[in-house]
Amino acid sequence: MCDVDTKVRDSGKILDKATGTLYGLGIGPGDPELLTVKAVRVLDRVDRIFAPKPETKSSSFAVEIIKDFVKDPGKIEELVFPMTRDVADLRHFWEEAASRVCSELTMGKDAAFVTLGDPFIYSTYNYLLRNIRRLDKNLKIITIPGISSINAASSIMEESLAEGDERFAIMPLPENVEELKNIFSIFDTVVLLKIGKNLDQLIRFLKDEGLDDASYFISRIGTSDQYFSKGLSSLKEEVSGYLSTMIVKCGIKKG
Repeated sequence: MCDVDTKVRDSGKILDKATGTLYGLGIGPGDPELLTVKAVRVLDRVDRIFAPKPETKSSSFAVEIIKDFVKDPGKIEELVFPMTRDVADLRHFWEEAASRVCSELTMGKDAAFVTLGDPFIYSTYNYLLRNIRRLDKNLKIITIPGISSINAASSIMEESLAEGDERFAIMPLPENVEELKNIFSIFDTVVLLKIGKNLDQLIRFLKDEGLDDASYFISRIGTSDQYFSKGLSSLKEEVSGYLSTMIVKCGIKKG
């Protein structure tokens, strides 16, 4: 159970105090207008809104997306989910965040946790949810889907991700880009996420594989800094792999 008493005393009697509901909200890739009507309604009525951020001193991109839909900004609270692969370090932050959210719920307050894109596609929400369930498996949780960066990216490039019998895959960029050779031989379209600092390496690999014109690069989708390039030859030198997606229509090469 969460470590907050869920019973209150009234006139000498012990009364059960109902716990609140946690809403996991997918808030889209960046454009506030891509929030669903349902997400906006939840933001308006919950008592507390939790938003992830990568570092203690940094700001939350998720808050930037939702701020115009929140009448009382004082109910927004940012939780740190650092960008590291150190599982032991991450576990500490996951548990701390889950405990904080759980404390609000056991006081009878409804809360929302907002996450970029969709809650169940490479989202911090998964880790939060897992740890909250460890604290109290009986808490009421409702997850509301959001538009993912993948959906938004395909709309920007105006190309289908898959049609007919085509196969398509979504995956983080592997540390060893050579692993993509086998992936490209199986799938017709591959969506690469979590590119980060390995963008230059990925670009060289795609060019060597003859996939220059079959690659679409999109970064900071839905923001004022959105950038899109069809083909790699026209890519700006200063582009970053952060918040970026590469969609490779590798089936073209097979055809």
